[in-house]
Amino acid sequence: MQWDPNLISRIGNQAQQLFISEQDRQRIIDYYAIITNTAAAVPIDIRAVSINAFLSPLFVAAAEKTLAGSDPIAENRTAFQTLAIYLNQESIAQLIGEEAAAEIELAPFIEPRLFRRQDLAQHLVSIAAITASAGADLAQMLSTTKEAYDARYRSGFSFSDLTANSVGVTMAQLATSNPETAKIMQGRLADLQNESDYMPQVGNNRDGLSETDFNAMYTDRSSPQYAHRLAEIQTLIDSRPLFSGLLQ
Repeated sequence: MQWDPNLISRIGNQAQQLFISEQDRQRIIDYYAIITNTAAAVPIDIRAVSINAFLSPLFVAAAEKTLAGSDPIAENRTAFQTLAIYLNQESIAQLIGEEAAAEIELAPFIEPRLFRRQDLAQHLVSIAAITASAGADLAQMLSTTKEAYDARYRSGFSFSDLTANSVGVTMAQLATSNPETAKIMQGRLADLQNESDYMPQVGNNRDGLSETDFNAMYTDRSSPQYAHRLAEIQTLIDSRPLFSGLLQ
């Protein structure tokens, strides 16, 4: 397929909007208020924080709403959707409409990072939102196609980005697969301590691979060598404490 650099954002937003009910819109407004309050509480001399600074309060709220009788899957889905809009500095109106957006306070932007990288945080949460909204198959297709595009035209193929994407898929799948697992994930995400609880170290990855270099190492994305590399990454993800005992 021909890859438009803006396609992942556009498809992701459209996929999310297809699954947003009136109840979801109110949930999104509630979660956006939590993001606003969290960002406003960051000292003015700090411009970046760990992504955990946003994930934890969002899922504390999701757990509280679930205890009050709400659907845990819907709460988790809308929490990811709302955070993705914030991380990508897009308008909340994309999810709730212009009229509703005009009535809420705009959240100040504090840069969320994962392993001190903004792009990894964006990859993880964006793919989590797409997974929660439209399924893992679409999310994974967008993830691998984006990296193939980068290898040919932009900064190069990044296994670090791909790892963050795979973490996002795993996190969202568990958070939205069934009510019991969704509740467990709420508790674990609310109590996050370290980014390494869900994200493997990526320092040893060879990033920025051109298409020529990638093909020299892996032939193409259908090769056994590439499949083995992806399996290695997923094994590292599956061993993270956040996912312990939840994967089959």
